Amino acid sequence: MIEFRYFAATVMLLMSIGAIVLNSLVVRRMFREREGFHKICVNKAVANILIGHAFLIWAVPCSYLNFLYLPHQFNIFFGQIVGWAPYLMSGPFTQLCLAFNRAVAISYPYWFNKQNRFPWTKILLAGLWAISIVLSLPAMIDGCSYIFFVESVSWSPMDTVCSRTLSEYVTNAVLVMAIVSFSVNISSIFKIVKSAIGLSAVMDANMSEARRRKRRKMFIQCVIQDCTHTTDCMLNTYVYTFYSAQWFQFLCGAVSALTVITLDGFLMSVLHQRSTTPSQTREPPSKSHTHDTHHFRNRALSRVSATIMTTTTL
Repeated sequence: MIEFRYFAATVMLLMSIGAIVLNSLVVRRMFREREGFHKICVNKAVANILIGHAFLIWAVPCSYLNFLYLPHQFNIFFGQIVGWAPYLMSGPFTQLCLAFNRAVAISYPYWFNKQNRFPWTKILLAGLWAISIVLSLPAMIDGCSYIFFVESVSWSPMDTVCSRTLSEYVTNAVLVMAIVSFSVNISSIFKIVKSAIGLSAVMDANMSEARRRKRRKMFIQCVIQDCTHTTDCMLNTYVYTFYSAQWFQFLCGAVSALTVITLDGFLMSVLHQRSTTPSQTREPPSKSHTHDTHHFRNRALSRVSATIMTTTTL
């Protein structure tokens, strides 16, 4: 169905451009931020941009031109971007980093806010990029690749034992990492709620409402980002085999992958706020003993609040 390919190519064109724009905004807004949390988000956005460009440069033109016999090495190369190294950094690896970043910030706020000269986050992210590239090397073997099929207008594993086995390993690994990440995030939410209850007696209504909004945003972020990559991986590995119709293959492959990176960029763009450090919330002590006690309580409240707000902001 040539007409459907034109329609599918147009959908991929628009979605890939949208994903690239949204994730580019994330990089622009967070690139100069010093917190490790933002560095992780920037790396996640860069991986999403690479995936978006793979669609824009390869999948879209091939679908418009109806090349049924694509240059195999180029197909493998772009499949490496969509299904392996950048995919791992876009999804499970950065999600784990974000989850543990929040957990450490909430459990050890003073250590977390301490200025460390050693760039732990940069080294960790560089190591994860290296691991993701190494893990993608087996897919370069002929018959083990993840490629784009013009007939179904979708990315999927090759119909070989090697390719299916590698895809199953990736799916299981993504599922395990998603469960760990989601569990850590839920634990962090409980800690935030517990801290908020202890401060509710001295917190004004505006601050209490702001905190509830932050917790709500964090929970939405956790659910969406932890589940979308797992869902996409399962769609590409299992669900697409249930029905051979071209439109169904397209939804399980290209649309699913582009939806994930677009949602990532949208969430990180919309929910991101510049963090407020505890030092910015301090107030000068009052000369009066009564006011001194009042200001001391406010400063303590502000420090805890700022820590919680920082760790729940994306």
